[in-house]
Parts: sequence; structure tokens; C-alpha cells
Amino acid sequence: MKRIKDLKTRCGGVHGISRGASVLESAHKFIEADVSALVVYDGEKFVGIFTKNDLVRCCGTHQEGIRGIKVEQFMKRNPYTADIHANLDDVIKVMIEKGFRHVPVLEEGRPVGMVTPIDILAYQKELLSGDRDQLMRYIHGSY
Repeated sequence: MKRIKDLKTRCGGVHGISRGASVLESAHKFIEADVSALVVYDGEKFVGIFTKNDLVRCCGTHQEGIRGIKVEQFMKRNPYTADIHANLDDVIKVMIEKGFRHVPVLEEGRPVGMVTPIDILAYQKELLSGDRDQLMRYIHGSY
């Protein structure tokens, strides 16, 4: 059984922002860190996530401009999270059923990464490549 910690791509770091930061600041962080979701903090406490989709929703709602708009106004509070030791298949199932694109990964209650569909696709590709290689060895008699 594979665990979230087995994903190699995003479970090695997380980018965050204060809930009182401006959405304009979040846009700069998205570009700077090349990520599509930020963990939101209130001081040291994890309180939600803010995604590029939240930024788009903010821009669509405030067409006169986003200056002065705070992350906390559009962030997702208390998002679905996964413990780093959680069963990967269980997390994938929830992501599919609920349409989640970003799942913060927690270790001892603190964010340590973010699982995305790209991470899961990369992991699935790795598994399929291993199966393919095993089948090829079997076909060629070197199994």
C-alpha cells in the first residue's frame, strides 16, 4: 500500500502566505515559487489554502481592481488535508469525488507539502513504467 510520503514531487516543501496578505502579493508568490496553491497561515497556525483559482475568482468579483483585497477573503478555510502517512489511494478517491486539485499534506499537524493531480499522474506513470518493464522481461524470457 502506497502512502502520500511515497510521492516524490511536492511532498518536500510548501509555500505559504499570511491570511492578511494581499491577493496581489499572492500573485507574486505564485509566479516566484511556480506553484498553483499556497498554504495560508494565521501567525504560525495553518488555517487554509489559497489557489490560483481563488485569485481568478477574486479578480472576477472585483473587476475594479484587487488592491486592498486580502487572501482571507477568498481562501478555502479548513480544507481537506492528508497526513503524510495516509493511504494514497484513499486520498486520490477523495480528490476525484470532491474535485479537489490541491490537498495540503500534514506531518504532525503542520503542512509539509501539497498533493496535486500532476503528482498523482507522475506517480501512476512511474508505476506503469515498472509494470511495462516487468512484462517486457517476461516476454523476452529474462524474468
